[in-house]
Amino acid sequence: MPVMKINKSYLGSLLKLKISDEQLRDQILKLGLEIESMTKNEIDIELHLSRPDLLDPVGIARALRYFMHKSDKFHYKLGSGKPEMTINVSSSVKGVRPFIAGMVVKGIRFDDISLQQLMAFTDKFCDTFGRERKKIAVGIHDYDSIEKTDLSYTLSKDDSFVALNSKERESFSSILKTNKKGIDYGESIAYGGSGYPVLKDSKGILALIPIINSERTKVTKSTKNLFVDVTGNSEYAIGKSIDMLAAMFMDMGATVCPVITAYGSSKKTYPMMDSDYISIALEDIWKSLGVKFDYRAAISLANKMGYEAASVGKKIRFSTPEYRIDIINEQDIIEDMAIAYGYDYIQPIGLPSYNAGSLESTTLMNRNLESMMTGMGFTQVMNSYLTNLSVNYEKMEVEKNKDEAVTITNSVNSSVSMLRTWLLPSLMGNLSRSQHEKMPHRLFELDMAFSVNASKKVSEEYRIAAVVSDPKANLNDIKAVLEELMYLNRIKYTVSKCSHGSFIEGRCGEIKVDGKSVGFFGEIHPKILNNFSIDEPVSAFEINLHGLGIY
Repeated sequence: MPVMKINKSYLGSLLKLKISDEQLRDQILKLGLEIESMTKNEIDIELHLSRPDLLDPVGIARALRYFMHKSDKFHYKLGSGKPEMTINVSSSVKGVRPFIAGMVVKGIRFDDISLQQLMAFTDKFCDTFGRERKKIAVGIHDYDSIEKTDLSYTLSKDDSFVALNSKERESFSSILKTNKKGIDYGESIAYGGSGYPVLKDSKGILALIPIINSERTKVTKSTKNLFVDVTGNSEYAIGKSIDMLAAMFMDMGATVCPVITAYGSSKKTYPMMDSDYISIALEDIWKSLGVKFDYRAAISLANKMGYEAASVGKKIRFSTPEYRIDIINEQDIIEDMAIAYGYDYIQPIGLPSYNAGSLESTTLMNRNLESMMTGMGFTQVMNSYLTNLSVNYEKMEVEKNKDEAVTITNSVNSSVSMLRTWLLPSLMGNLSRSQHEKMPHRLFELDMAFSVNASKKVSEEYRIAAVVSDPKANLNDIKAVLEELMYLNRIKYTVSKCSHGSFIEGRCGEIKVDGKSVGFFGEIHPKILNNFSIDEPVSAFEINLHGLGIY
């Protein structure tokens, strides 16, 4: 998990409380956060990615004050007055990055630490909740450097501007290739043919969205007023994100003023600072947590997590905080109630059962086979079900059959593009990675392989495969193991010659039970050994256990 470094003196100034290191550690852990380390000056906290409002010291301080019943400020209000400006959105951005929200923050005060923590937060927020800026990106500008006229959010041809922390003008296309931010986030949006999304005032470019701001609007310690923009592909997500940011700046002592976003004749004002109501029956909370408490205690627990709450009939009505992006339904609130109550105080309840538990016959059979293979000197391995066409087919010199393979649509990683159809390629990979180990290598795996059957449904079948790698490994070695395994399980079988792309011609046998093919064995072809960079000979077998009639 990502870790956030927080300056303890800065966190203390936000808490506005005298608290010892021991108390601070205790309260943070009870809040459900993990502490990686704590020194005299810093505290390292593992980020709670499901709670974007806890990705910065301001949000953590707010949550701690609620948790310790030191705050009763449950709602946030914008500064009075008309919206500061309007962002006119061009229809050209509709198919690229269609939504934008803005706000003006007045009276902010920065020092080195608070400015550093703010920038670190926006980076983490955009990388985590913002999916590396694909879903959400945040831009923070010096408001006093912007012309106090309407702004324009539009697509632009390959223009140029002085990017943040640069001295020379540079084209958009060059920024994507040479600037670190351009390299890191250039793939977050489809640039090129349709143009580049930019935010502009009457002086020129404020930002190349969602890559980098202009040097002209750089935020420094002396900045007193901010303009903040949030862009993305979800109107709901940008609205909740700017509400969260507004609450953060208000907690820092600033005043937040609204900005209008105009989509042609349709206009929206941000931040909205929306707060929804969710009502939950007290009895439902009891059932979920396994503990009982009265209405007064329920309201107190809700207050500990930042909810304004009241009893309405037989239900508790929760007012969701404006800065909470993660709350979807009552289950999220009940989870918060559990944190407030304390998991240490919730005792587990045994599940009533009228039947004695027992292992499935398949599990018992598998364990029996595993014990037999281990007794014959084999080491069991466990490999991933995920593989790719190259390993499953090409390296094993067998014909591709995409119709039988369960493939992964739009796989991000080319090394995991399908579910394996047999086990032997995985074992060959194990041998390839074990070349430096002492010989002989005797490995086996008993697990599932997957394929698409004739009725176009996914078939899951247990298989067992074994490999022996040794300078003297040959057909007789693996045949002896196969014979012993079949004898111990009282399985009658026959062997006949066969051809298989993975084995040496004439040194490969097909295994049949009741006249049906259930597997194969033999000496692995030198070409396959070369494909896997294996130096010594290998003999192997693989059996489909569902064809043996033992399950």
